[in-house]
Amino acid sequence: MKLHLLSASVLLAALPVLAQGPAGPDAHPFAPGVPGPMGFGFGHQPVTNAPYSATFTTTATEKLQDGTMLTHTATRIVSRDSLGRTREEVTFPAHGTDTQPHTMITIFDPVAKTITTLRTEKKIAVVRAIPEPRGAGRRGPGGPPPAGDNAQAQPEGAPHRGSREDKNVATTDLGSKTIAGVVATGKRITRTIPANTMGNTAPIVTTHEEWFSQDLKVELSRSDVNPFRGTDTMTVSGLTKAEPVATLFQVPTGYTVQAAQDHGFGRRGFGGPEGQHRGGDNPPPPPPAGM
Repeated sequence: MKLHLLSASVLLAALPVLAQGPAGPDAHPFAPGVPGPMGFGFGHQPVTNAPYSATFTTTATEKLQDGTMLTHTATRIVSRDSLGRTREEVTFPAHGTDTQPHTMITIFDPVAKTITTLRTEKKIAVVRAIPEPRGAGRRGPGGPPPAGDNAQAQPEGAPHRGSREDKNVATTDLGSKTIAGVVATGKRITRTIPANTMGNTAPIVTTHEEWFSQDLKVELSRSDVNPFRGTDTMTVSGLTKAEPVATLFQVPTGYTVQAAQDHGFGRRGFGGPEGQHRGGDNPPPPPPAGM
């Protein structure tokens, strides 16, 4: 299951950002969005003038009741240039009856306003236009409320209506440290489910730790320890701030370019809850047997 979630996260990496927090019983071990290696979402400004290349290794480990250990690993090679163009190449090892590893490549180009998926096995490039960000009008950030709204201003820092502070969640500032030659700031979020909340005889504790580079605007390390899911980690290696070659963000010679045949990125589009993979999509590799 975790390998399937990993592959889905790559295809959904260009979808709106999902907030990251401490993993609970229903949390996905690898949610798409930022602050991860790709770090782009619609409605968010691309990161410019901060080029880098790095390899990110994500590992999911789970122990079954009979003591069997399940381990799944995926490797991401990420490059971003000064224009904010980002390329992510993800390789999944062979699994199940499939003896070949799978590679998926996604190129996010805010200059051309396209997202390109390279289907390496068939040498096909599927190109999608990046939709215009929503919410830039009256109801968008900085816009006045619509006529008839009786919204009242709240003091800065006050909790939103309907929200409540969770006394079972604690956030710890871990300060800063150097990771792969880059300074990163860290925090740890601990969530405790009290005893007898869900039939548990003792408290259940999950932890989420992340280290983020303010310079590169990239998450360099992450760790999730969750009794429901096991342990999930992400580490970085081979990080360099050199400008990547421009050809990385172009469709390779010999590829056939196709326009996407889906409905876009909305509710019924690519990645939406009602969307389906179409002929032009690059589906994730099949999950391990038994999923």
